[in-house]
Amino acid sequence: MSRSIFEDIKDFFVSGNMVNKLIVVNILAGLLFLLINILFGNSISGFSLNKYFLLSMDAIWDIRHPWIIITHLFVSGTLLHFIFNMLFLYWFGNIIGDFIGDKKILPLYILGGLSGAISYLILGYIFFPGSGYFIFGLDSIVISFAVASAVLVPDYELRLILIGNIRLKILVMIFVIIEFLFAISSYNPVYLSYAGSVIFGWYYIYSLKKGKDISGRFNEILKIISSVISKQKKNLTVTFKSGREKGKKDTNDIQYKNELNRILDKIKQEGYDNLSDEEKEFLFLASKRE
Repeated sequence: MSRSIFEDIKDFFVSGNMVNKLIVVNILAGLLFLLINILFGNSISGFSLNKYFLLSMDAIWDIRHPWIIITHLFVSGTLLHFIFNMLFLYWFGNIIGDFIGDKKILPLYILGGLSGAISYLILGYIFFPGSGYFIFGLDSIVISFAVASAVLVPDYELRLILIGNIRLKILVMIFVIIEFLFAISSYNPVYLSYAGSVIFGWYYIYSLKKGKDISGRFNEILKIISSVISKQKKNLTVTFKSGREKGKKDTNDIQYKNELNRILDKIKQEGYDNLSDEEKEFLFLASKRE
């Protein structure tokens, strides 16, 4: 049963679009983040590991822990918060993917999140110097997707329960305002990251409409990294295979020499005529080999 579920998840990840893959990665990252905190975090004298995964307003801390530039893009807050982020990512992401292609999704995810991070650090340094706030990156990423979808197809209509048809640009405007107000009420200046995310989400699609594809360079870099990794894996496979074949050949050579020495010793002690037919044949083949 568990193997079947694992295979289903694997097939979903391999055959699904980039939005689905990002959702799977976020779920796995969220579970890992939760497990680490349960095992080593809050239960031990109130100690929290959040600061080792989230982006800090303290740039020096971030530099000393560079992995958080990536990890903060794949973790969220509460379970309800995470579910809503995944739903918004799915809705806005699929709209974008349907209109401009699957290859535009990952660059928007990463670069939108990093734009929010840069905005958070710069504005945080100006308005909240010396503070120790930490943020999740998924919020700013979802904002980027929302704005990008509205810029891409502003008059695209969605049918919402109890509301009816609503244009995407109106929905996104309401969504961003609600997100901003909610962030302010939480007493965490995460809303500072929204500025960078909004700007990048808009510019990402605006530049694409003007003929400049920002995602092109990003995908080229990913392709180079992927080819390097694939080449290393291939070299490791060839090396392992060659080593295995060499070991097998060495073992056969030792067995061959041992058998040849045994037959030669038998000839010395008992004479050639006392050899069996198999031993005579082995000796004949050995003479050809030598």
